[in-house]
Amino acid sequence: MNKSERQNVLDVQKWIDSEQKGYDCCGSYDFCAKCDKQVEYPCAVAYDAFNAKAAKAEKKPAARKATKKAEKVEAKAEEKTEVKAEKKPAKKASKKASK
Repeated sequence: MNKSERQNVLDVQKWIDSEQKGYDCCGSYDFCAKCDKQVEYPCAVAYDAFNAKAAKAEKKPAARKATKKAEKVEAKAEEKTEVKAEKKPAKKASKKASK
């Protein structure tokens, strides 16, 4: 979606929210912290900047490292379960089954 389209979508959403709440909602959204009213499409630019920061935070190496560690822990747990299952002797057949 280009900036013009995003601006139109956000303007409509602001209008609807403002009508429902009974006051101007401009400046009340999370992305409004990045707003610069001097640019051509202020809401679209602020929205993109806000979400780019969130996307960048998700890609941090620490997040990937934590994910890899969690995967290793899960793999070890599965391995232990498999080893325990192999070590258990097979249950003897019940007397009723042998008759």
